[in-house]
Amino acid sequence: MAAHWKHLLAATGLVGLLATGGAAAARPAAKAAAARTADVRFVNGHIYTPTGWKTAMAVRDGRIVSLDTRTPARQVIDLKGQTVLPGLYDMHVHPILQAKGGEGRCRVPQDANAAKLLELVTACVKQAKPGEWVTGGQWQASLLEGTPITAATLDAISPDNPLMLFDVSGHSVWANSKALAAAGITDATPNPEGGIIERDAAGKPTGVLRETAGRLVTGKVPPQSREETGKVLRQHLDMLASYGVVGYVEAMAFRDDLEVYADLADKGLLKQRVQACIAYSEAGQANPDFDRTVADRAEYARPLFNANCIKVFADGVPTESHTGAMLGDYQAGQPNAPARGLLLFDPAQMAANLVKWDKLGVTVLFHAAGDRAVRSALDAIAAARKANGMGGPIHQVGHSTFVDPADLPRFKALKAAVEYSPYLWDPQPINDDITSAVGEPRIDRVWPIREGFEAGALVIAGSDWAVVPKPDPWIGIETAVTRRNPGGGTRSFGLKEAITLPQAITMFSIDAATRLGTAATAGSLETGKVADFIVLDRDPFAGPPTAIHDTRVLETWVGGTRIYQRAKP
Repeated sequence: MAAHWKHLLAATGLVGLLATGGAAAARPAAKAAAARTADVRFVNGHIYTPTGWKTAMAVRDGRIVSLDTRTPARQVIDLKGQTVLPGLYDMHVHPILQAKGGEGRCRVPQDANAAKLLELVTACVKQAKPGEWVTGGQWQASLLEGTPITAATLDAISPDNPLMLFDVSGHSVWANSKALAAAGITDATPNPEGGIIERDAAGKPTGVLRETAGRLVTGKVPPQSREETGKVLRQHLDMLASYGVVGYVEAMAFRDDLEVYADLADKGLLKQRVQACIAYSEAGQANPDFDRTVADRAEYARPLFNANCIKVFADGVPTESHTGAMLGDYQAGQPNAPARGLLLFDPAQMAANLVKWDKLGVTVLFHAAGDRAVRSALDAIAAARKANGMGGPIHQVGHSTFVDPADLPRFKALKAAVEYSPYLWDPQPINDDITSAVGEPRIDRVWPIREGFEAGALVIAGSDWAVVPKPDPWIGIETAVTRRNPGGGTRSFGLKEAITLPQAITMFSIDAATRLGTAATAGSLETGKVADFIVLDRDPFAGPPTAIHDTRVLETWVGGTRIYQRAKP
């Protein structure tokens, strides 16, 4: 009977029709199976997620498609128990400035005393051609006691070459007589707006230039080529990747800097997610290209790069320079500076600016170190929220070295981010300067990170490299938790403001993505988000907090692509 039906079907052509129909039915199933297949599945891992530790993660088309062991994949990578964390963000860093040689090539360790500094700078002068500029840094006033910070001191080692050195903060310049002459600085030169030319008792310039006054000298240094800038910037990008940095905020950029970034992106050489903040001013002077650059910012947008941000300086720094804008008087004497420092903008005008920029959807990043500068920045943001509503971008108050307790709740209320930077949350020479300048009890609340979290603020972190020797987030994470030197010690700095390790990871990851407006797609390891993650040589939660700074990144991945792999020893 079966044979009869087989012949009948064959005679009528129904066998082929049924076979074709069966194959057609199978094709959608095969396509569905292929669609479920991941590009790569990571297994046997120790993966940090918002819902706890996982052992597997599958990635397809640059996104996480599952956090289980069942998803089929074309490739399987055995993590062999290694720890995986979301990629980290540096929300205030200056790689393009360093790539341009903005703070010079004559580098001095930040802990160098006077003898060491003069020895190293002398070597740089000897290598320079006659009359060639010699630029670099970084000097720290508290380490130079007994050595006059004057032009005459530098004249002794560089009588024929113009020489200028930045301090650790980057807000003060120490210049020799040749450099002062090149800048046209004489006894009669007035202080520029927002700057201080320090003078001796006779009214003669000493060689120390604060804030905008430094631009009088730095503006005379010949620029380098765009090609060289791009080459050095690539080295900085590789360095950041080696620390596990998958995204960052370029904290001050000009039109030519945006061109360098766009060029790298077009060549496929930009691997991290970058937002650049267009400089509203340059060393306190109006950026002549500002309006045009803001108007043209979309021209530079690339998948991994945007310039939808503006950088504004609210003040200087609360060191021995006394240029950070404070609500109360500085306690140590500084005859060349106002008693409460320098506020570098007119509050009413800045409020009007914020209303305009916020309406355009552009984020504003303030440099605000002193508590008066922080308050003035928040006042400007408040004006924008009142005029435009709460739907605008998240604005960022940078540094936040001192914040009045009354202003901390305003960050949440105004949908603003409080950024703590640089990674100077432990005892070191620059903090001795800050302590001497500000004094107790204000110094006990320096960089109030714990209070920021307790106020419900969006808390983020930045290295402000090259204010710190290297933009290593693991140093920042450890010292935020311990408020002691890396590796521990008896001394502390702002110990009451110490936070937990989960909080530190939060401010370096999901909080940063929230500020960038990408929290729905980045900043944590969750299904549907981009596969931006790092593989570590240890679990930082498993050991003592004093060992976190020794953490080494083995691999850094952005969008499911590995952009860094540590060389095997």
